[in-house]
Amino acid sequence: MKTIFRRSFSGFLMVILILAVLAPVLIFNTIKSKFNSLAMSNLTKTAEALEFTFAPLLGNEPVELDSIADELGRRLNLRITLITRDGIVLADSDEQPDSMENHRTRPEVICAFNGMIGTSSRYSATLNKDMLYIAVPVEIGDSIPAVIRTSLYLSDQKSILHEVLSDMAIVMLVVLVAGLIIAWFFSRSFADPIRNIADATRKVEEGDYSIRIAPCSVSELSRLASYINGMISRTDELIEELSGKNASLDAILESVVEGLLVIDTGGIVITANRSFRRMSDAGEHGEGCTYLDFISNGEFRDFVEKVLNSGTVSGEICTAGNVFSARAAGIPETDQFVITFRDITEIVETVRVKKEFADNASHELRTPLTSIKGYGETILDNLSGEDRKYMGIILKNTDRLIRIVDDIRILSELEHPMTTLDVSEVNLKDVVNTTIELFRTRAEEKGLELIVETETHIPVIQADRFRMEQVLINLFENAIRYTASGAVTVRIGARGHFVTIVVSDTGIGIEEEQLARLFERFYVVDKARSRNRGGTGLGLAIVKHIVTLHGGWVRVSSTPGSGTMFTVGLPENVPFK
Repeated sequence: MKTIFRRSFSGFLMVILILAVLAPVLIFNTIKSKFNSLAMSNLTKTAEALEFTFAPLLGNEPVELDSIADELGRRLNLRITLITRDGIVLADSDEQPDSMENHRTRPEVICAFNGMIGTSSRYSATLNKDMLYIAVPVEIGDSIPAVIRTSLYLSDQKSILHEVLSDMAIVMLVVLVAGLIIAWFFSRSFADPIRNIADATRKVEEGDYSIRIAPCSVSELSRLASYINGMISRTDELIEELSGKNASLDAILESVVEGLLVIDTGGIVITANRSFRRMSDAGEHGEGCTYLDFISNGEFRDFVEKVLNSGTVSGEICTAGNVFSARAAGIPETDQFVITFRDITEIVETVRVKKEFADNASHELRTPLTSIKGYGETILDNLSGEDRKYMGIILKNTDRLIRIVDDIRILSELEHPMTTLDVSEVNLKDVVNTTIELFRTRAEEKGLELIVETETHIPVIQADRFRMEQVLINLFENAIRYTASGAVTVRIGARGHFVTIVVSDTGIGIEEEQLARLFERFYVVDKARSRNRGGTGLGLAIVKHIVTLHGGWVRVSSTPGSGTMFTVGLPENVPFK
């Protein structure tokens, strides 16, 4: 690959050589042409002047004419020839006329006897030299009795042209040498700054940001060098800034309790913090190797393999008595995955203990409560008056305790991280119609109207039918419990990929500031009124947990004194089971 110096110098050299060759040729040809034209012009003018001289002397003796021709030829440094119409040479300045052959067939003589100026350039057999001839007619009246011819030795002309050519060659040689020297300096003036720029950029590529390019005499290259110096300086500042941020980021990542792993789609480990190394029993291999070499723990390795092969985004890893929650996120711009691992062993253990406690407490409480209720009902049959009234209150609160125990058990099951749904195809219209019939008698006792409204083309959804019944039971029970008169309306509809269930009543309503806490466990709007109506404060918390497990949502709106409306949205396909 040619350097810029070689390229520029070669270009200059080619131009100089072309000029050195073409210029002399063109100039010499021009000079030669001009020289020939000048010689012919001079010969013509001389011949015409001689025609004026010899015309009156044609009647003289040939010897006299030849003497005049000799003298004029010597003075003019020309060969002068006087030729008759018969081709006989009457006079010649260089040769004896008697020894010369007949010139009647000479082309310039023929042209002159035709009344025109004759021109010819040829080898002279008489003188054995190349000659340039000009012949003009000697006119006397209307006749041309003779022709006066002037001629010039071409050797003299060539000698002059050779001298001119020699001088031109010397001049062009000097110009060529001077041009090469100037071309060399010009090429160096361009090549050196560009080479300096190339060397500087190479050093920057190698990581040396202290290099700076010196200004040069070429203004454009000097500006370019200034711009590159500015870019190098700015790049150095950015790299220092990024290095500082990377150092801070590394420190942050190393201090994060959660494990962090970044890998590309080929399974190469990009980065991993200390927590992940500890969790996954990472070996001695550093970053840049495959996850198979980097991760020693089989469970962690299997999860990473699932992320790479099937795009798994979340899961749990159980290993050596510990439980880790794992979540992956893809970065399309870099073809990488960021996977975080959180040790949830204590949380899982707390939930397990909590569930066991709830199950045991529920079991231990339900048994004596059931016995209390049984004996209370037996005693109630034998009581009357105030005693019967008090026993009725005892039984009512026993039922409320039993419901609280059952709701606590249900809520504990729903909050467990390993809770699964028994998913099947569910027709919500059938579930609503079946469930609302359970409340028909209670509604009639309070004088309430139960209304079911269903849009056409309600899709069948994937859901847990038993859990859906629990949602509807809690919503219907709340609606009937807190509605003194009017109606409870259920509307089933479809919105996009969601099926909606709207349960509205004409009850007492709820203040707006209390709506945000409505789905908290044991939260009741009016504790005294709730206890009188048998509420546990857990029904809506159960509703929200079940709906959330199905990937849906629940909303509430209410106007005090006008009623409350609960809206549940369930996806057609449950996102997980």
